[in-house]
Amino acid sequence: MVSAMNKIPAMAAAAWALAGVGLAQAQAVRSLEAGAAPAPATLDDFKGLVGNWEGPFAVAAFSPARNGQIVGHLFISNGPTPRMQEIWIVRPEGASVLTRQKHFTPDLKDREGQDQWTERRVVAIDPGHIYLENVTWVITPDSLTFMTRPAGQAGDAPAPPAATASADELPAGPASLNLTMKRVK
Repeated sequence: MVSAMNKIPAMAAAAWALAGVGLAQAQAVRSLEAGAAPAPATLDDFKGLVGNWEGPFAVAAFSPARNGQIVGHLFISNGPTPRMQEIWIVRPEGASVLTRQKHFTPDLKDREGQDQWTERRVVAIDPGHIYLENVTWVITPDSLTFMTRPAGQAGDAPAPPAATASADELPAGPASLNLTMKRVK
């Protein structure tokens, strides 16, 4: 017989699922320890990103794998004004995958420098989640959630902003984000 105490976690998970909150959204955005090897991964683990995505503060598109890579674009706004554009290159490296990310400001100045990219190694992969260093992608058939935090900052990404949030409610500059987009069909 199952006790009432054992039912509480299951009921909480079911309530979160009905509310559209995945269990990974309750987990911290992860990082690898210094010197740790990235988790095993293949481009096939990233196929859930492929497609076009749109939300109140972000738009993204990721290509199917071609010639050993997936290419993506993420546009983040503060409501009516552009905030950041990102180019993502996802390629196998050894027994894992390495993502390279380039950030552009609204005036198209790159944050990293002319020949520099932010590199993010795979921390873990599980069904519906890609954990990169300081970035988590939560993927369902109909939604894509992008959670991030600046390197060196501990803890969870913030709660997602309401679809009706104003631009003043999003943090300025490099900050922790939690943005959900819906698949565009």
